[in-house]
Amino acid sequence: MQTFVTAISPKRSPKTVENVVLTLSSILGCARKWGYAVPEVSLSDLALPEKIKTKARCFAPGEMRAIVQKADEPLSTISLILSTTGMRIGEVLALRREDLDFQRKLIHVRNSVYAGQLGTTKSKASMASLPMPSALEVRLRKFLTSKNYRKNELNLLFANRKLRPYSANKLREKQLRPLLKTLGLPLGGFHGFRHGVATSLIDSGASISTVGAQLRHSDPRITLELYAHVVPQSQRDAVHGLAQLLTTA
Repeated sequence: MQTFVTAISPKRSPKTVENVVLTLSSILGCARKWGYAVPEVSLSDLALPEKIKTKARCFAPGEMRAIVQKADEPLSTISLILSTTGMRIGEVLALRREDLDFQRKLIHVRNSVYAGQLGTTKSKASMASLPMPSALEVRLRKFLTSKNYRKNELNLLFANRKLRPYSANKLREKQLRPLLKTLGLPLGGFHGFRHGVATSLIDSGASISTVGAQLRHSDPRITLELYAHVVPQSQRDAVHGLAQLLTTA
């Protein structure tokens, strides 16, 4: 098995190699159940390619603004929701009219879309109510009265031509990425909005607990681990003040 891993590793990602080995392990496990003399080998016994964590794409405020301004509908409104709430793309695509509480200015996150199918959220912590900024409220009201809104049996805010939930993958490949190329921006996916919101909030002085609540992380440590590299403006101001004190005659 080690020889096999070494042979398939070149030109393949560590994750792909791991998936292949897991599949092979399942096959060999079946062989053992059928009575074949196959030794049991765990992943810890093998020298697998090292996983290198790539830096996540993070949209800057200017990039998010450009996407919202230049995108066609419904991508423009979808992008504005992502840019102002930090919601996951599946959660936005699962929004229904009753999830928009205009009276209390809240967005209720209750469901998510996976592969074009309506389902539950990622976790219980993901089910929450998020503030609806005034600018987003205006856009949502406008969208609901426009020709871009399609009435559907599921009461979805965003429905495709078949009046079903949009596929996040198709939206990304057919609309978002071509738009990024047109704008001359580095490619990225919808999660870049979520990272952008978190980074912008921290940079503007929001606490880790506040950002964690907005992103609906189940544990503040998750937020801290993901965004520990972000230096908030308050920290920059504090260091600047100290430098001024030490260098001013």
